[in-house]
Amino acid sequence: MKTFRFFATLLVIALCAGFTSCSDDDEEENSVEISLANLQGTWDMIKCYGWEYDDNNQKENWTEDVSGEYIFFEDTDGNGGYSDGSHTYYFASSINGNKLILRDSGWLAGKSITITKLTKTELHITATDENSEENYEMIKR
Repeated sequence: MKTFRFFATLLVIALCAGFTSCSDDDEEENSVEISLANLQGTWDMIKCYGWEYDDNNQKENWTEDVSGEYIFFEDTDGNGGYSDGSHTYYFASSINGNKLILRDSGWLAGKSITITKLTKTELHITATDENSEENYEMIKR
């Protein structure tokens, strides 16, 4: 009887460890290589938040309504744009590791842009400079 309890306890422990160790597998399986080919398409913005320093050099957190805003990549050459709903800012882009480099754009000019998440359906970017940080979460249309 003691042997049965011992093995039953070991089985329960093994199952618990097995379930908890697999929690991030789904996220990793959905990730895709950061490339212009995988960015191609239209990405609707669903969330925007960040921080910036105010006039008194105090850090202020903020959120912004981005409904109706989107970015798009027309081709694998990196041509695309950002639309705020009333104006479109066109850009040329390239990828260097996880960095998105925008050229000839009025959107996020002068900021370092990092792709923090890319799956087949989600794109998250962070744009930073010495005075601010902007985070955008998007879903593929």
